[in-house]
Amino acid sequence: MKIAVFGIGGVGGIVGGALAKSHAETWFFARGENLEAIRAKGLRVESSVLGDFVARPKRASDRAEEFGIMDAVFVCCKGYSLKEACGAIFPVVGPETAVIPLLNGVIVSDIMEPLLPPCILADGTIRVFSRLEKPGHIIQSMEMCSIAFGMKDGSRPARLDELASVLNTAGIRTAVSENIMVDSWSKYALMCGNSVMFCYYDGPAGTVREDPQHESVLRAVTGELVAVAAAKGVTLPADTADKAAAFFSKMEPDAMSSLYRDLSSGKPVNQTELDHIIGRMVEMGRQTGVPTPYHTIAYERFASQKD
Repeated sequence: MKIAVFGIGGVGGIVGGALAKSHAETWFFARGENLEAIRAKGLRVESSVLGDFVARPKRASDRAEEFGIMDAVFVCCKGYSLKEACGAIFPVVGPETAVIPLLNGVIVSDIMEPLLPPCILADGTIRVFSRLEKPGHIIQSMEMCSIAFGMKDGSRPARLDELASVLNTAGIRTAVSENIMVDSWSKYALMCGNSVMFCYYDGPAGTVREDPQHESVLRAVTGELVAVAAAKGVTLPADTADKAAAFFSKMEPDAMSSLYRDLSSGKPVNQTELDHIIGRMVEMGRQTGVPTPYHTIAYERFASQKD
């Protein structure tokens, strides 16, 4: 089974590293200094789940034309690079290729579908804390590293079960989801909701919790997400808001989402996932007629900084 991993950053690095260690037909799409480091010394992985090792893919390149048609492709890029990523992997995608996005957002396949040739286009979620420490060096912390993927129409192509088996053998706990729509929306509700809170209050978790009413705001934010999901035909679990509140209460005072970190550090807005994460929620609210006042305020606070 030929498997390509597009984007060897925090997510792609841990997935690609695990695969390359145990699966000979693993191919990396990387660029710049990261590509040079991998070609020279392999991909160094330090993982609390997988251990420490150096992985060497069958080939690492920034030219997908060198790969040939793949059996599976993991897309592990930032949301603002998704369109470019689809163009880059186009040459390796055939009718029987399983394409699985592992990036922030919700039902990312909706965005990708018009940008790719016919293929087995799934949706995926990954739960992991990992980062690109420096070119060619991935660090994964905490005892959490799992993947779920599936088809939004509920079908179950055999290729997905085959791919899950390869990943489980590689040490990443992987399941083919029976309802990826709920899985994707559930993760998005937590991730997007947290980013809205940081952007709305313009500060990390400690700053947010200084407001005695912050939990009420968080529950309202989560309510907007649940309502839009329902308008899209997805019923989220009844305890979604309770889980969001419990998760936020346990954050370290300086904790913040990667999106808010990018925005607050002055990174150009078009090089952040503001549109892909919060902006997409605002747009879906408009499409469905569901009011999203907190998301809109959080979005507009930073969208005004666009060039």
